[in-house]
Amino acid sequence: MEKFNLIPVGVVRHLEEETFLEIYPEFADAIGGLNEGDWIKLILWFHESDNPERRKILKVHPYNNPENPLRGVFATRSPVRPNPLALYTVQIHRIEGNTLFIDWIDAHDGTPIVDIKIFVERLDCPIQREVDEKEVDIWGARQIGEINLIPRGDELEEVKPEEYTALIVELGEKTTYLNAAELVELINALNEIYEELPVEIKDKLKGLGKSL
Repeated sequence: MEKFNLIPVGVVRHLEEETFLEIYPEFADAIGGLNEGDWIKLILWFHESDNPERRKILKVHPYNNPENPLRGVFATRSPVRPNPLALYTVQIHRIEGNTLFIDWIDAHDGTPIVDIKIFVERLDCPIQREVDEKEVDIWGARQIGEINLIPRGDELEEVKPEEYTALIVELGEKTTYLNAAELVELINALNEIYEELPVEIKDKLKGLGKSL
């Protein structure tokens, strides 16, 4: 069986009343783009459960309560599993250098951090999806400031513009969907706002090749 190498990028720390993620200096650049208030997916390695005996356990009593019927570990959040990975969704409360202060979690002090990913409502709360992932033109997506604009890329359907979801708009962890009619309204509204810009600003934008 092929083996994989995981490199810790930091550790969880508990100090007095605070919980924070201490990112190792060599991975500090990876924090760029994260902001206070962002929600993130935190992937940890439960090293204290990492031994050959525990890795062989495939069924557990949920919440470690023998009164609960045995269940396969894939149907639980137990730290005892073939690969002792842990997944948390937490909010960043503040950032100081390479340190991210987050909500309290039950991971022990010193628990290795495997990875951090930004929380995306469209991907992490699929029950709210209006467009299947296979219909998304991810290569045509644009990021403008903190806004992600992701167009739909499937073949045209015989539906009304009001029924065709044309654009996915992501701002932070929040996602909204615009149908084709709403997209046209947005474009018209943005054009009106642009026309109201001071002439001096529009001239400078033209100089940058960013005029309409």
